[in-house]
Amino acid sequence: MGIWEVKVSSLDIDVKVSSKSSSKSVASEYSKILAEKISNIKTDVQAMRETQEQLDAIRDMHEELTGEIKIDEDSGNANREGGDASTKIAEVETIKRFMPDGSIMVTTYEGGKITEQVRHKPHMMVVPDYTAPPKADGSPATELKPYQNLDLEMLLMM
Repeated sequence: MGIWEVKVSSLDIDVKVSSKSSSKSVASEYSKILAEKISNIKTDVQAMRETQEQLDAIRDMHEELTGEIKIDEDSGNANREGGDASTKIAEVETIKRFMPDGSIMVTTYEGGKITEQVRHKPHMMVVPDYTAPPKADGSPATELKPYQNLDLEMLLMM
């Protein structure tokens, strides 16, 4: 917006700055930039609304395909159709945790509350204990350690 003139003499440096912009052009440029930003925000919000509508449609299709039962909180009756705002989806979630001692904790949640919690003991195997002194007959001492084959553990639990 301005014109810069620099004159360099042998020892003196002169700098002159002259501006050809007026306050009207600055205000008009500012209003153009502001209008552009506002239009960008409007398009972004519209795109977000469309994405939210698509996600809602996908959630509805998922509920229809999985056949999740909606429970009416007031009457306690279960129905498979969509209800009003007072309906709640009955979710059953099973989580298997592998504990440090080798056991497996199976916790079942229904609607966010624990309904069942079972701890399966680990399958133990005999391994030599190199930290203990050997037995009187010369064989190494043994100890029981949990078997660490997680694939087999999962198959045995089913």
